[in-house]
Amino acid sequence: MAERTADGDDPVEIREGGPRVVHSRAADRDRETDLSIAVIEAIAEAKAVEPTEMDATLYDAVDPDALDRLFTDREGEALAGRVVFELGAHEVTVQSNGDVLVRQIDPR
Repeated sequence: MAERTADGDDPVEIREGGPRVVHSRAADRDRETDLSIAVIEAIAEAKAVEPTEMDATLYDAVDPDALDRLFTDREGEALAGRVVFELGAHEVTVQSNGDVLVRQIDPR
């Protein structure tokens, strides 16, 4: 398995003959970055394209505004959970701590 970084931030694992996996850690991002933007960037990295070159949009799978609001601090409440959805050939997992995992599920 080889690992490289995208713009020096997000690890991308490339398994020989296997799926691409991108893990975007919340701790590695600017606090001001919306969760939906982090998801879009991680999906684009998994597809090896620029975010503006993606053929499907995040809105095709989930409401970006709802995703941004889902795990935001609600007056100190500790929220735990995750959202999992598919967008094209990728499965996206968004953790309540802001981590994003994108895994290729279809080798298209």
